[in-house]
Amino acid sequence: MSLILDDAMWNPWIRDERAADIDAAAEVMGQWQRAEPGRRRMSLKQWEAQEARRERKREQQRAKDEARRERDKSCYDEERSTARLRLIELQSSLDHGLTELAGFRDGTKFPAMDPKRRSSEIGELERKVERLRAEVDRLTPIVGDPEDVVDEHGWLPCDRREQTWWSYRLDREGKVRDLKRRLPELKPALKTTSDRGERRDRRARLAEATRELDRLIAEGPFTATDMCSECATPMAHHGWVWPPGHPRPAWPGWAARMREVRQMLESFARSRETGGVPPAEPRPQPLAVVPSGLPIADVVAKLTELQEQFPGAEVRRGRANRWELWNPDA
Repeated sequence: MSLILDDAMWNPWIRDERAADIDAAAEVMGQWQRAEPGRRRMSLKQWEAQEARRERKREQQRAKDEARRERDKSCYDEERSTARLRLIELQSSLDHGLTELAGFRDGTKFPAMDPKRRSSEIGELERKVERLRAEVDRLTPIVGDPEDVVDEHGWLPCDRREQTWWSYRLDREGKVRDLKRRLPELKPALKTTSDRGERRDRRARLAEATRELDRLIAEGPFTATDMCSECATPMAHHGWVWPPGHPRPAWPGWAARMREVRQMLESFARSRETGGVPPAEPRPQPLAVVPSGLPIADVVAKLTELQEQFPGAEVRRGRANRWELWNPDA
C-alpha cells in the first residue's frame, strides 16, 4: 500500500482508481500486531497531544518565515533581480548552444550536411558560445548567489518554487481528471457517427486527447526543486527546443523579442485597416493667402505685411484667383 500512496502523491487520481486495493491492504494491516518488546499503543489523548505539538511547530515555522520575508522586503534590488533572470536565460541559452555545438562536431546533428557548411555552423556556434560565456561571467558577480535574490515581497526563489509546485500539481491533476472523464465519451461518439467529415474531426479530437493524457501521466514526478521560481512550470519545460521546453516569458532577452514581435503585429494590423497602404502624408499648405477681389491698395498692403513676416516666401497663383505665399522648398 505504501507504494500506491507514494505514487498518489504525484498522481492523486490513483487513490480513486485503486480504492479497492487500498481498502484491502488497510484491512490486512489492521490484523497485524507490533512485536517490539515493551511497545504500548498510543492513546487517543497522547495522539492528540502529539498532533498539537506538530501544529505548534508548523505555526512557529510559518511565523518565522513570514518575519524573514517581511524583513527581506527592504533588501529587494530590482537591478539584481533582473540580472538574475537574465543570468538564468543566458545559462539556458549557453547549455543549448553547447549541446548544438557538440552535435555538429561529432556529426550526430544533420549527419548529411555539407562539410563546408558544417564548418561554418561550428564557427558561428563557437562565437555565440564565447559571447554567452562572456556575458555570464559579467553578470555572475552582480547576481552573486541566485538563490539569495528576494523579490519585492521578500520571497526567495525556494519559497516561490514551493508555491509553483503546488499550482502545477493541482493544474495537472485537474487536466488529467478532465481528460479521463472525456475520453470514455469521445470513443463511443466516434463509433456512432457515419458522416466521414464528422468522423475525421472526432478521430482527431480523440487522438489529441489521448496524446495529451499520455504526456501528462508520463511526466514527472517533479519536486519543488525542479520548478521554475517565476511561473508554475518545471524548469525542464523552459528551453529553446519544443518539445519539451520553451523560453520563460519573464526572461529579459526573450521578453524584449516578444515586445518587438507584438509591435510588428500591431503595425501590420494598422496597415491592414488602411487597406495595406501606409497613410498618405498631409498635402503641403501655403504660408498665407490673399483673396481675390480686393482693391490694389489693400493687396499691396497685405503683401507688404506678409513680406515682413515671410521674407523668403514665393507668391504663387492659387485657386479662385487667390494669391498664395509658399515656402520656396514646398
